Amino acid sequence: PELYGVRVTKTANGATAIDAGVEVAGSLAAGKLVTEICMGGLGEVSIGMESYGDMELPTITVWTDWPAIALLACQLAGWKIQGKEETYGYGSGPARALAQKPKRLLPNLLFEQLGYRDESEVAVVVLEPMARRLPGEGEAEFIASNCNTKVEGVLMLAASANSLTGAVQISGRVAEMGLYKLAQLGFDPLKVKGAMGMAPIATNQPDEDRAMGACNDCIILAGSTYY
Repeated sequence: PELYGVRVTKTANGATAIDAGVEVAGSLAAGKLVTEICMGGLGEVSIGMESYGDMELPTITVWTDWPAIALLACQLAGWKIQGKEETYGYGSGPARALAQKPKRLLPNLLFEQLGYRDESEVAVVVLEPMARRLPGEGEAEFIASNCNTKVEGVLMLAASANSLTGAVQISGRVAEMGLYKLAQLGFDPLKVKGAMGMAPIATNQPDEDRAMGACNDCIILAGSTYY
């Protein structure tokens, strides 16, 4: 935990909660690792510097040889996570392929189109919280029931957009966003044999909404991809 600037705790019902950028600042190293976790270990991530006009900015580069699975079945943050009383936020990562969530994100049923399903006793999910709080028992129970796992097998990593970890992993979605757009336009994602992308990493914003806007702008205005 000290190496990555994160904090690891257990919920009362035995799930593992990793604060990678909610009450802690996080780090570049944590952002790199969380981005790789979002892709289910099927992608590579590097961080460096790139030129944008007359500016040099920190930049994340991602690539995968399994784009449909890594980006759409795993990294895409389309699964709404419920707590005991409210929606916690959106989840991505390997647990999505266990839960087969969301069912319909494209014109087709997403996982039926991809023809992919995972089986595991462990459910790993990366969470983008809507409010600045850590996931707890309710979120762990919701994930376990949807993934058909025991609560003790749930591992939740949480990072807000206005943390360093969050900014890195959001920019690391650049290839995923492009492939999702291609799928929206009717292109079969299963025909894509490789994907690469790069985008600058947003500077810290104290306000959560401004932080999310800045992170998305990094992808939309300055991101580039190759398929």
